[in-house]
Amino acid sequence: MNDTETSTVHLDPENWPVRAVGTDAMAVLGLVFAFVLFPLGIVFSALGLRNTRRDGTRGRGLALAGMTVSLLQLAGVVGLVLWAAFGAGS
Repeated sequence: MNDTETSTVHLDPENWPVRAVGTDAMAVLGLVFAFVLFPLGIVFSALGLRNTRRDGTRGRGLALAGMTVSLLQLAGVVGLVLWAAFGAGS
């Protein structure tokens, strides 16, 4: 580009402000509570999955991990209860 040419920048004010896409807080809480108190992990992970799909925020993987860990813990608790009720007395 030489000195006689000018550069023009076209700004579209209708697209302002550009919102930064962050990580969804519910997805993070879902993963944290999956290890602490798994029923809340299920709830927060479900909310995180909904928010990431609806709002386009990041954190879907965190919400999926939180849901997976929470559901595995739920299955473990149900298995222990069933074992204690039916299997331990044999």
